[in-house]
Amino acid sequence: MHDSTLALSLAQSERRAALARAYALNPDLDPALPLQLALAFREIRDWPAVERICHERLARYPEDAEMAWQLSHAQWQCNDAAAAEATMRTVDRAAPGNPHVLAAIGVYLAEQARYDAGEAALRAALALDPSTIEAAVDLADLELRRGAWTSAWPRFEARLARDDREPNHVVTVMAALCPRWRGESLAGKTLVVHSEQGSGDDIQMVRFVRRMAARAHAEGGRLVLAVRRALQPLFARFYADCVSIEDGPLGTPHYALPMMSLPLVLDLRPNEPRGAPYLHADVEKTAAWRERLHACAPAAKRHVGLVWSGSPTHRRDAKRSIPLAALAPLLTLQDVVFHPLTPGRQEDVVALAAQGYRVCDLTAAYESGFDDVAAHLGGLDALVTIDSAPLHLGGALGRPVLAMLDHVSHWSWGNEETQPWYDSVELFRQPRPGDWAPVVERVKNCLQAMTACKL
Repeated sequence: MHDSTLALSLAQSERRAALARAYALNPDLDPALPLQLALAFREIRDWPAVERICHERLARYPEDAEMAWQLSHAQWQCNDAAAAEATMRTVDRAAPGNPHVLAAIGVYLAEQARYDAGEAALRAALALDPSTIEAAVDLADLELRRGAWTSAWPRFEARLARDDREPNHVVTVMAALCPRWRGESLAGKTLVVHSEQGSGDDIQMVRFVRRMAARAHAEGGRLVLAVRRALQPLFARFYADCVSIEDGPLGTPHYALPMMSLPLVLDLRPNEPRGAPYLHADVEKTAAWRERLHACAPAAKRHVGLVWSGSPTHRRDAKRSIPLAALAPLLTLQDVVFHPLTPGRQEDVVALAAQGYRVCDLTAAYESGFDDVAAHLGGLDALVTIDSAPLHLGGALGRPVLAMLDHVSHWSWGNEETQPWYDSVELFRQPRPGDWAPVVERVKNCLQAMTACKL
């Protein structure tokens, strides 16, 4: 741990202890104190402590929507979306008419796979306040899930109205550089289509850039693709007029368009996405990575990529990520060496190696971001992954991917185990929230009989 990180951790610990002492002496000393303490415990994912503080506060102030929200979040993190829903319904009865409370109820209904009821609650929230951004985005998510794209993509634009982004966020930076394109003529103009959300979203949506570029060129304009540095070398082979947002040069474009708005402006329909591969790894890099793989484990019969954890800032990361212990049945496969594809998991890798599992971590050799990950994938027999960027990358490259999904998962994967986005991706969904055992067992069996799983 770096000195600065350690210092920050110690400062947070000291602040948490000070809040706890003040709360123990008099929880009503400061009206903000219970929430501050709950948030302090939320930072370290101490959900029982969050629940205790919230229950104590709500016992005295049942109309406190913010504390109810913190309690419901902790309950949801513990895989009890039904309890989270009940918590928000209690506060709705105590203080009805709060659109944010109704929106939270809608989210927790959706987390129980009660999608129709979730939609109804979110629509009720928007009826009370049409400007509730979270409700609009979550409703769009449910509409996308069931294929109602005509209404979903316009509604999804509400995400761009958020005002809580950091000054260096790409959407903020691009908004300061030039206006958002809203269908104006592109004759003699330059349109920048740019990264917006996660890298997985960029990989999924970049397939539509050529179609948008053809439209721009037909009007006499130019389309520049501006993406995060980690994606630029990979995407530049797909679309040559591609630059890094961090490195530029972007010049003075006339308009900007976030990547996730491409389906809206192209009037995309659910039957249009095709699953054929569209990205390609660098041939020389792939050959070099094959040499690394075999040098690392020359006796292995199978080399399989493995991703078990995503970005901790993702709202659903705790749901989509898999505890290391749950992977044990998979990791015991004979003659298989597993290759982590996400850097920064050294502690996990050491723990796995200490248990005798065959894990070869070569991520320290990643020099060109996803270009190296793509080349790494090119030397592997398959990829086993949670719902994270490597899933999209493997599918976009046409590599065999076994995707382990949480019970609800991203809208792209629908509600079952079929999807139109990537022909080479096979889905394995939790039968119940938090139940990874059946998923891991099925994936293990699939790897044991690779030909039966179309690998």
